[in-house]
Amino acid sequence: MPDTDPLRPVAQERPDPALGSRTSLPFHYPVFVISSRHEMDRITRLKGNRFFALSVESAGSSFGVPWWLNVMGDHAGLSVLDCGASPTAARQALDCRVGWAICRVNAAQLRTLDSYDRYRGRILTLRPPSSRIHNLREHPHDSL
Repeated sequence: MPDTDPLRPVAQERPDPALGSRTSLPFHYPVFVISSRHEMDRITRLKGNRFFALSVESAGSSFGVPWWLNVMGDHAGLSVLDCGASPTAARQALDCRVGWAICRVNAAQLRTLDSYDRYRGRILTLRPPSSRIHNLREHPHDSL
């Protein structure tokens, strides 16, 4: 017989189980923060194509996906666009061939994005660690 005592404490489940934060990228390339096409061209000359380009914080929701595609050129597939709290910008970025998007949303929204096969594993919840700025300098006395 089930316990129907109305005063019995009921164990509550957390309504949105946490999915954990994700910052990992599939390759072990250095990550450089990029804020302009000029920076992108310079880093490409210095490092070739073996690096990840990371946008400044919330650039996807501030400047938009077309701006990032213009900055990245052919390197969009190895780039990470920070979309802040905008799942719409994150979806647009991934649909437009950007490699990964950072999206700070609640667990339910993140599960919804992960339910699409083409987005699974491509949404990060935190910014990956970036390489130190001095790695971009040709000489120690150069400034950016």
